[in-house]
Amino acid sequence: MRDEETARKAKAGSQIAASYHTYFTSGQYDKRYPSPNKTTWQRICQLVTPSTHLIDFGCGSGRYLLRLQGKVARAAGFDISPAAIALIRERAALSGWDDLEILGPAPEALQGYIDRVGQADVVLCLFGVLGHIQDAHIRHEALLQMHRALKPGTGRLLVSVPNMARRFYAEQRVAGADATGSIEYERHMDGAHVVLPYQLYDPARLCRELAEAGFELRGLGAESVLPESWLLNNAFARWGDGVVTPLCPARWGYGIIAEAAPI
Repeated sequence: MRDEETARKAKAGSQIAASYHTYFTSGQYDKRYPSPNKTTWQRICQLVTPSTHLIDFGCGSGRYLLRLQGKVARAAGFDISPAAIALIRERAALSGWDDLEILGPAPEALQGYIDRVGQADVVLCLFGVLGHIQDAHIRHEALLQMHRALKPGTGRLLVSVPNMARRFYAEQRVAGADATGSIEYERHMDGAHVVLPYQLYDPARLCRELAEAGFELRGLGAESVLPESWLLNNAFARWGDGVVTPLCPARWGYGIIAEAAPI
């Protein structure tokens, strides 16, 4: 049974890593998402100080992590995509951030880092990274990894997920009511395409999964109201979303963002 579980995890990880290899190496990910979500970035800045030890779980090519250079004392990024790891290592070297640690693709690399340097003050798991782990058991284990990575009580997890009430309506119809927000969708890019799994959320599901992994909710809201790709390519959209998003409940968000503490 354990061998079957290990094989299932390896297969799920390799599938998403293969899709993101195409996404990152094509340059389409950076083209689609060239900079941080402004509201999310402000939340991060509220959590960190010059003495913070931070881990970005699912750091990708460094959209958020690389902008923290000089703002934190220690940082590490973890990802299962070799293509993402290669990109962020290259960019960290070009920026002179020599002590930024990039971990992966093996999941054990994160625990090895914690054993070596200690638990973090802040863990980021942003922009649907958790949602891309479609298997509920593997997703729970990922949250437990993040829990173990944080200092008890004082540590903070900032996590964002896609809102099923606002996204992928056609894919949800195809998946059917029994899928409870578990879908697959395609991204087309210059003749190539990738198929990506996604677990969509409502606020109740996110709160429940955090609680089951031993987290206490400290805040819940909308990550943005407008689609992420709109915000990154339109200054007026960014301004309007920055005004509206803090006023909106989580259920209205294009994405849902939560702050939680390990207990």
